[in-house]
Amino acid sequence: MRIFLTTLLGLFAVVSMAQADVSISSSSFQETLKVSPSGEKVKTWEKATKVVPGTVIRYVNTLLNSGTQVATKLVVKNPIPKNMLYVANSATCASECTVSYSVDGGRSYYQASELYVGLGDKRHLAKASDYTNIQWVVSSLNATSQSSVEYKALLK
Repeated sequence: MRIFLTTLLGLFAVVSMAQADVSISSSSFQETLKVSPSGEKVKTWEKATKVVPGTVIRYVNTLLNSGTQVATKLVVKNPIPKNMLYVANSATCASECTVSYSVDGGRSYYQASELYVGLGDKRHLAKASDYTNIQWVVSSLNATSQSSVEYKALLK
């Protein structure tokens, strides 16, 4: 299945900068088991090709500043593809950033501890399975350097 490609196509990046030149590239990986020469099973991440239900996909967005100035407040947004479930606490940054989530298709973002679903008596703290989108705000990216943001999702 090629579900993982929808995140790559839905990727949105906003860059606030002066004389910075930031580009973003996206990749998806699936976890595989390999046997080491000593016979030990080792988990590795390889480019996602054939994805079957139950597979965890690791989505990585690499940010590259090829400009001459520091880029600040880089906003990277990823929708979680349909038929995928966000893996709790898997959104990370290689540099200083904040992560927030959406349960309404990306119209609003909140910290996980502030994100609720339901109405009235049914209102409760959102679970990772309720998330529809993830947003990272990377504090800064130096000139001629790179960083990354990533998350994992499970194919239903």
